[in-house]
Amino acid sequence: MPAARKSSRNPAARVGAMLLAAIGLGAWMMLDRTDQEQDQPSAACAAPRPTDPPNYAALCAALNRPDLPGLLGTPQGRVLSAGPALLAFGTDATVEVRLGTSVVSLTDSSTTVKDIADMPEFRPRPTAVLGHGALTYTTSTVTLGSGGGPQTLFVHDLPGATPSPSATDDRTSPGSGAPVRNLVVAQDPKAPGGRAFDLAVFHTNGQPVDDALLHQVAAAVMPTLPGWVATPSDPSGSASAASH
Repeated sequence: MPAARKSSRNPAARVGAMLLAAIGLGAWMMLDRTDQEQDQPSAACAAPRPTDPPNYAALCAALNRPDLPGLLGTPQGRVLSAGPALLAFGTDATVEVRLGTSVVSLTDSSTTVKDIADMPEFRPRPTAVLGHGALTYTTSTVTLGSGGGPQTLFVHDLPGATPSPSATDDRTSPGSGAPVRNLVVAQDPKAPGGRAFDLAVFHTNGQPVDDALLHQVAAAVMPTLPGWVATPSDPSGSASAASH
């Protein structure tokens, strides 16, 4: 999820930060491409590192669920990698799962639904997930070249995901890379200004993400997360259809 941080919104600063991160990740990107080409079982979550937030493990376990490929419409798919997001800024726990051409991220976010509502440049649209206030919005990836070929990465930081002011449809690419569809959901339905879970999905081949799919993943995953406050729409914490 691209959770907003209290970082500079200066474009030059954003580009510099992304380039520095890209240089440091060059070797990883080549290894990641090699891993995708191997016939291996679905990947388990990477073990938490000393620097990872305390809730990383629970967040990753909730997202990297056995039925995630089916929720994404690719039941025969397999998870290629699952772990902390590599291009994330700030201290919020963010995990990223890659399978096939789909990438899904989830953040336990200090950026609230109200915060996103106050960012019209991201074209937020009100919705709901299991009785919780929510917004959909659009950001984009960056595509970086490397010795192993171009890699599509998602910068998990709202100030680093710049929408195009000329975009007329929020389902088309709003920036320099593939369109990323985001769904931010209040953890407590009575506190839209409190912490939120932010789910983001994109396809590395540039295909748009259907909002129904986004809601389907959120409705299955979010009730299993620590911090989620259940409503009559999900009294048992079970996955059910999102209302929107």
